[in-house]
Amino acid sequence: MEKQQSKIEVNQLSEEDFILIVDEYKKKIINLCYSYTRDYYEAEDLSQEVFVSLYKNLKKFRFESSISTYIYKITLSKCMDYGRKSKVKKFFVNIFNLQEKSHEDSVLEKNYVRESIDKLPEKYKTPIYLYFYIGLNQKEIASVMGISEKNVEGRIYRAKKKLKIEFQKEEDDYEKKYRFNR
Repeated sequence: MEKQQSKIEVNQLSEEDFILIVDEYKKKIINLCYSYTRDYYEAEDLSQEVFVSLYKNLKKFRFESSISTYIYKITLSKCMDYGRKSKVKKFFVNIFNLQEKSHEDSVLEKNYVRESIDKLPEKYKTPIYLYFYIGLNQKEIASVMGISEKNVEGRIYRAKKKLKIEFQKEEDDYEKKYRFNR
């Protein structure tokens, strides 16, 4: 009976009620996000994403746990997504050993990365774009492509491996060119 009442209450949640939930959990969520991002502004942005996601998905809440557990689950998911995206950025930055570069150099490198991705076979290129550029998770990519999550994971791994080899080759060619021209 209590679950039944809770469902009705959540489905009839007013804006004021939602604001009370936000007020109650806002600081805790920002702190949790900060523990992943180490950047207060990023943590605030992530916390906003958490509450937007909560608002959109509240009707899907199954009451198998408390609302706080549900909020923290969403928060951890958003933090993990953030972590993956920042790892991708670091991956590409580390490959090129980027220092402070001009905007023009940055644009050239981004174009080179996209061109390298475009050279990949379609079965690797699609999950890379969906994951790193569109921001879909592996489950969503699996659904879009009609393959298993493990298959998506494997394709992303192999694509990153191929890109790393390509980038290393380009870096070696660059070093050879400028070492012999001195």
